Amino acid sequence: MLIGRIMVCFAKVEHSLTMLTGLLLQLNKAEVRVVLREPRAEERLEMALDIFAIKGIAVKSDTEALKSILSRAAQKRDWLAHGIWLRHPNSKQLYLRVTRGSWPKSHTRGEVIKRAVFPQSIPYSATDCRETLSLIERALSEVEKLGRELDGALYHSPEKFRQTAPVIDPLGRRPKKPKNH
Repeated sequence: MLIGRIMVCFAKVEHSLTMLTGLLLQLNKAEVRVVLREPRAEERLEMALDIFAIKGIAVKSDTEALKSILSRAAQKRDWLAHGIWLRHPNSKQLYLRVTRGSWPKSHTRGEVIKRAVFPQSIPYSATDCRETLSLIERALSEVEKLGRELDGALYHSPEKFRQTAPVIDPLGRRPKKPKNH
């Protein structure tokens, strides 16, 4: 259950970052889906911050801290989504086999050992899941702060924004004219 919550919460972080960028670009939702595709969370943040700068909107949030949180959250989410779950034959404890990145140097006498060559299995418990979920929820909270900053800019400096284009019916239908009775 916790793993599912982690996946859903991280998807919400990514979606929120994409929508933030879409709002800054003043795209409608259909345009956002077509144009922005599926970059990594860190790239979505960079896009949004670049557009904040282009529009001359000073960001007060600690974006370096957010970048760090996003990076750690993405890594932990990816471990859960793409890792292989193992159960110790004697203790029955759950382990997560990680094949990306390198082993911590504290485990390797300072040498770089790639997990792709020598996978690392780390103990992983419900407590670890809760910590990961908490980290992702912090990331979401920080992204929501950026959204509030954008809302403030829209309110206080509407001249920096243009009206969004209407969504056009993909089937080419036009609204029906009312009949005269």
